[in-house]
Amino acid sequence: MLELKDEQLAENAYKGAASRRAFLIGATTVGLGVFLGSHLQAAAADPSSDPIKLVGALRRRPDLTPAQFHDYWLNRHGPFAKEQIQALGGYRYVQSHATYSDLTGLFTTSHGTGEPYDGIVEAWFPSLQAMITAMSTLQGISANQNLVNDEKNFMDSAQCSLYLTKEYVLLG
Repeated sequence: MLELKDEQLAENAYKGAASRRAFLIGATTVGLGVFLGSHLQAAAADPSSDPIKLVGALRRRPDLTPAQFHDYWLNRHGPFAKEQIQALGGYRYVQSHATYSDLTGLFTTSHGTGEPYDGIVEAWFPSLQAMITAMSTLQGISANQNLVNDEKNFMDSAQCSLYLTKEYVLLG
C-alpha cells in the first residue's frame, strides 16, 4: 500500500482545489453566457425598458493595503473596466471608494453592521434585455472573462457581492 506523507497530501489537495477553482471559474463564465442566452426570449418579451444596474460591494485582497487596493482599482482596473463595460453595452460606470475614518466606525457600531466594504461599483445598462443580449455574445463573454481575470489582481472575490438593481429615487 502506498503511503503519502502529510506534506504530500496537503500539496495534492491544494493542487486539486486550485485545479477545481480554475475549472469552475472558466465553467462559470461559459455557463453565464449559456444561461443568459437561454433567457434571451424571456428578456425580449419583457416590455420594460427600465435601466438596470449591476452593483458590487468590494473587498480588497488581504495582502493589499487600502492604498494599494484603491490605486489599482481606480488607475489600472478603472480604465480597463470602462472599456469592457462599454463592450457589454453599459453606458455608465461609477466607483465609490470607502474612506476609512473614525466616523465610519461610528456608523458601523451604531447600526450594528459588519465590517465596511472597501468600495462599491456600479455599472448601468439600458435594460435587462440589452445587458443579457450583450453578455450572450462572444464579445460579451470575452469582456466578462477579462473583467474576472483582472479583478483577481485587487479583489477578494469570495468576500465580494454582485447583484442587479432597479433604482427608486426617493430624493433628488
